[in-house]
Amino acid sequence: MTLIALIPARGGSKGIPRKNIKSFSGKPLLQWSVECALRADCFDQVVVSTDDLEIADVAKSCGADVPFLRPSELASDISPGVAPVLHALNCLPHVTDILLLQPTSPLRSTADIQNILAIRKQAGSDSAVSLTISNKHPDWMYTLK
Repeated sequence: MTLIALIPARGGSKGIPRKNIKSFSGKPLLQWSVECALRADCFDQVVVSTDDLEIADVAKSCGADVPFLRPSELASDISPGVAPVLHALNCLPHVTDILLLQPTSPLRSTADIQNILAIRKQAGSDSAVSLTISNKHPDWMYTLK
């Protein structure tokens, strides 16, 4: 089994332009996920999937691998979330297992990573997803103002 941490970080964010490399508490947002994945010490490789050369440089400087650039059509606002995963699997045929780490979740811990992998293994499942209870009613997500 080859397990990688896959961190998708596209360059074209419209809500907060360049958010993945903007400073968050003293370092680029992306760096928090890269460092956490490296500290978890359970991955064969920490990979950043990006369409942006500047993001690729930041990712490499943080210790991640950027073995390919994602095509722009897989990095748009309307690209499905699974697109970077499927692209990575096509580019890295030796990979058998992926843990997707969104760079916009910088507060995860190494214990979070280790626990989700342990829970999945204990359940004998092919997949797992971590969730948290929302402190707001989901109606706010479906209301136009």
